[in-house]
Amino acid sequence: MDSLLDKKTFYLNDYVKIDFEGDKEAVKKLLQGQITSDIEESGSTFFQPSAMCDVKGFVIADFLILNAEEMISVIIHNSLAACLKAELEPMLPFYKTSLKETKICCLGFIGNKKTVGMPISFLQTKAEVSLKIDHQEEKNAEHLNFSEWKLGNYLNGNIFLNDDCTKKYRPHELGYDKSRVSFNKGCFKGQEIIARVHYKSKKEIKLKLNKTEETPTEQKVIGEVLNYENQFYFYTLE
Repeated sequence: MDSLLDKKTFYLNDYVKIDFEGDKEAVKKLLQGQITSDIEESGSTFFQPSAMCDVKGFVIADFLILNAEEMISVIIHNSLAACLKAELEPMLPFYKTSLKETKICCLGFIGNKKTVGMPISFLQTKAEVSLKIDHQEEKNAEHLNFSEWKLGNYLNGNIFLNDDCTKKYRPHELGYDKSRVSFNKGCFKGQEIIARVHYKSKKEIKLKLNKTEETPTEQKVIGEVLNYENQFYFYTLE
């Protein structure tokens, strides 16, 4: 595991950047009523984890928000980009906003020492994780494979979704209630059901990271099973 935490990078070639073009205050009003995080707490020096849910409280897509001075942008896996845009596009005319999707060079960094790039705001526990957006790939970087990048995030309690996972889980089943949901900002899509689970559920939902030498067969796995150095890592609910 120490080898994973050595300072390394990964070229996130499966991610895209979606820019919200239009008056920034109007964009903030649009997002504040739709996404799970508080856009007022986002910033230009870090990536804010967030998500969008349907009216039943199931997560449609997860993503990272960059609230730069010039505009607000989202970094999202390309398999989820169409889902996110389909949810937002009917409301765009009311806020005089448009979406521009761009294929970017997004470099992810993990390590046990200070990383480069901008941090993901909640990933500060076992391995430092950060991102950098650029227009050209760093050809000389020691690149991780995608499984290693995901495992670095797993160690920090972050499960990346893909199109196979959309609309299957509520935030509490993914640990997103601790990392991607604001319970203080007011209403957003699915908020009523998510808040009911959070405040009125008699049984606390706990996400557990497991490490085994064999592929899990009986447990209900949340997300993907990752294989690293002949060990299997996966999340289950307790």
